[in-house]
Amino acid sequence: MDVYPGLRPPAGSITIEHEGADRRVLCLRGDVDTEVATRFKSSQGRERVAVDAIDAGAVTFISSSGLALMLLCVEASLAAGRHPMLRAASRHVAQALRLAGIDSVFQRPEQDRGSDPHAGSAAGGGNGGDHPTGGLGAW
Repeated sequence: MDVYPGLRPPAGSITIEHEGADRRVLCLRGDVDTEVATRFKSSQGRERVAVDAIDAGAVTFISSSGLALMLLCVEASLAAGRHPMLRAASRHVAQALRLAGIDSVFQRPEQDRGSDPHAGSAAGGGNGGDHPTGGLGAW
């Protein structure tokens, strides 16, 4: 017996929210898997998505396609003269960015206040957070 007749709705979402007259925010929520990322890219057509901020604080899972989409948005934003900021990242997103080695690509609000952009990451020699091995160097 199929509990989900027909297509199931995606478990996550990616939207562009508008703040004020000209600020655009890429909002990612829930499970951002390949299907969710592909659906968003298809909805945009050939238009490159330039944003002022990325909010990934409500993400419960992110695939490599989701990370690639975030990178594409940062590239398009910089090319358009915008300075995108990762204003929120769930622990799932933060960990995926660190493991992919691309966490330094995303400007964060605390970096504007002069803190170390690599604090707590494997690249910056942080303490490894609450991971039992204390960081990636303890393989």
